Amino acid sequence: MSPLYKSNECSYNGAMAAKISYTTYDYKEVTLVPVIASFDTAGRIVPLYVRLSGEVYRVDSFFVNERFENIKSFRCQILVRDTLKPLQLTYYKEEDVWGIAANSASLF
Repeated sequence: MSPLYKSNECSYNGAMAAKISYTTYDYKEVTLVPVIASFDTAGRIVPLYVRLSGEVYRVDSFFVNERFENIKSFRCQILVRDTLKPLQLTYYKEEDVWGIAANSASLF
């Protein structure tokens, strides 16, 4: 077993740490992104800012979909140069990471 699997954390693209998941979900189609979010004691999560392609964008509004216990999808409107643009953010609770569809990152 390599040293990567001895710990529950690994480096992703040299930029972000993420826990190793032992689920069968395929993350190849997901790009991990840094998100500043607010968490409360009732379990509610509010994404506030997201970094895409080196730029920070404010989340103006969102709708949350909680179909799965440990995965929350957020349909967001982010402010890009005074224009609201849609962005689908997903929070993976077990891995404690945020992601977007791999092809979405190139749109910003």
